[in-house]
Amino acid sequence: MDETGNIRKRFARQTYSVLLIFLAIAFVQWIIVSLVERCRKIFRHFEIYCSATCSVAGILFTMFVFNENLRSKKIFSRAVAFLIVELLVFSMFVLIARTWIPDQMAFYFFCVLLMVVALIVGCHLSFTMDMTQYIAPLFLMSFILVTISIYFLVVNNFMEKLKPYAYLIFEICLTSVMTLSVMLHAQTISGDRMVQMSSDDSLLAALFLFNEFLAVYAMTFYWQINYNYFTSTDFLWMSTSTKHSHDTTPVNSDYDYDMTPDGQEWGIQNDTNYDWAKEMVHR
Repeated sequence: MDETGNIRKRFARQTYSVLLIFLAIAFVQWIIVSLVERCRKIFRHFEIYCSATCSVAGILFTMFVFNENLRSKKIFSRAVAFLIVELLVFSMFVLIARTWIPDQMAFYFFCVLLMVVALIVGCHLSFTMDMTQYIAPLFLMSFILVTISIYFLVVNNFMEKLKPYAYLIFEICLTSVMTLSVMLHAQTISGDRMVQMSSDDSLLAALFLFNEFLAVYAMTFYWQINYNYFTSTDFLWMSTSTKHSHDTTPVNSDYDYDMTPDGQEWGIQNDTNYDWAKEMVHR
């Protein structure tokens, strides 16, 4: 019994360590894209590329989930797992390029905190609240919430009077589904419930949690781009951005901000003409 418990603890540590690595990889790259203006200009127009990348990541993740032979090869499975994460991170660049650092970081840490709370609650629920025994009711509840969320997403797109409240209901419904999923996976990772994950699938468990985090975080870009609650006007002024442009835009669109001026252009010259004073003296 003690040996089994140690194996499960080691599996949980590996899973959460890999998840932290995934989150760190994503955070660093998103910060770089958000800070470097040239990257913002490039990735702002990558709608097709980022959408295609997300689709490829989804296909690879599906293959990774259902192909046990692929996961049994350690080196190959790690390479595929990190490729999936990198593709998902890249697919977010088109959204990152349209937001600002304060909102990006605030919502990022809020979503991480939500994940941590869901994991802790899921692990510490009593055995009478074993979520792995109620997968069918959880599926039905998730199905109902997804159906409701789709309706309000359509309403948000076509009924101006209900904005942004319709999107808020959509986000709350899907976030609830993702939170329940995180709690369920927390119990399968801990391994003290009826259903548990294999102790050899730490990469798979980390990918599940990372995808659930990404789903919750992606929905926050509606608020980041359209409302930017955490970005002050001073920050927008310093970053040559406008609050309602949905992306960074130069103050003067005709000026090339990437051009380095000559030293003479940076020099201070006094072009004041005092010829009028000389004429007054001669008179």
